[in-house]
Amino acid sequence: MAANITLYEIAVSGGASASPFVWRTKFSLARKGIPYRSKMLGLTDISRQFDGRFQTVPIIDFGDRQMNESIAIADWLDEAYPDLPAIFSGPAERAMIGFFDQWLLQLIVTGILPIYALDAHDGAAPHDRDYYRRSRESFFGQTLEEVVVKREELLPDVRRSFEPVRQTIVNQPFLGGTSPNFADMCLLGLFIFVGTIGTLPLLAADDPLVAYADRGFACFPSETASLRLKLGEPTR
Repeated sequence: MAANITLYEIAVSGGASASPFVWRTKFSLARKGIPYRSKMLGLTDISRQFDGRFQTVPIIDFGDRQMNESIAIADWLDEAYPDLPAIFSGPAERAMIGFFDQWLLQLIVTGILPIYALDAHDGAAPHDRDYYRRSRESFFGQTLEEVVVKREELLPDVRRSFEPVRQTIVNQPFLGGTSPNFADMCLLGLFIFVGTIGTLPLLAADDPLVAYADRGFACFPSETASLRLKLGEPTR
């Protein structure tokens, strides 16, 4: 069994782990049943680790090697621990995960961030906020306030973007079938991010994705028990 593994995460102002990419790795480790220690970082702390070799989290330290990028970490976990439950069922699923990851990344950049960029800034650890503002405003070419000014108008289109997921889970609990696969882990990680920092609910109260998220979190009870998310609109 693996030992002395450290997972480097991003802590928001309340101390919670909110990075959607870190959560993919937390779920991957849980699927394998591999214990690890968490080390919380701020955004500005990442480059100080491991001689600046990494600029993003998750970073995972196995002792004899360090890695980042959530899918690469999942690939390595399956390679290094083949006798533990598989993260990817085979090459075909792994190839489809590559497609799903690109679809979700595009949705994050073009849909999620224009709605929640200012919330992410406000929810960041105080010493990270200047860096977050400078880096994101440089990316968007606007102030964060300008980025999110039409967020309520953008929200219906973002909600519609999840329709393929809704159609898929009509007849099965998860994208992976009867249990979550890595695509589900990616989506659950995004929901944790938005539900942690968001001041505008991503989903309508009656959206089947609210129940989908609850089912997914229930599959990882130790990891998600402390979550207090604002994902769906309040029921009336």
